Amino acid sequence: MRPSIISTKDNPELAQITAAWRWDAFMQDSVYTRADAVDFDVQSAKSDDQIPTVLVLLEEQTPAGMVTLCLNDVEHRPDLNPWLAGLYVEPQFRGKGYGSRLVEELEALARSAGINRLYLYTPNAEGFYLKAGWDTFETFEEQKRLNFIMRKDL
Repeated sequence: MRPSIISTKDNPELAQITAAWRWDAFMQDSVYTRADAVDFDVQSAKSDDQIPTVLVLLEEQTPAGMVTLCLNDVEHRPDLNPWLAGLYVEPQFRGKGYGSRLVEELEALARSAGINRLYLYTPNAEGFYLKAGWDTFETFEEQKRLNFIMRKDL
């Protein structure tokens, strides 16, 4: 059975899972709290707006990964929007192409919403995104680590 991708807007109960993933994978060393992660994901699920949207990949009804379409993911670059953010695949599901599927689905969602360009930033997955057709736009240092801002014209 091929994995499916759904939105937390259609399945708001998944917001607690995506918030936990977001906190554990991306926010622990930030100024944000676990409650901030929960609030973002719960509010995203309740919102009627296209942005933010959290997509979840299910393998046999088990949540396996997520990706988010959001605004203002890099505070010092408010001029760049919208963003692909929070791409995460649970360790036991990695190596199956799920990250690529989530990126492709988010790009399709953005195109259908009339979005012509997306941005993302990553400290360690530049090669993954380059293979997916993204371009490195600029770099910045945060917490003594180099981050790549990337963009893709849709």
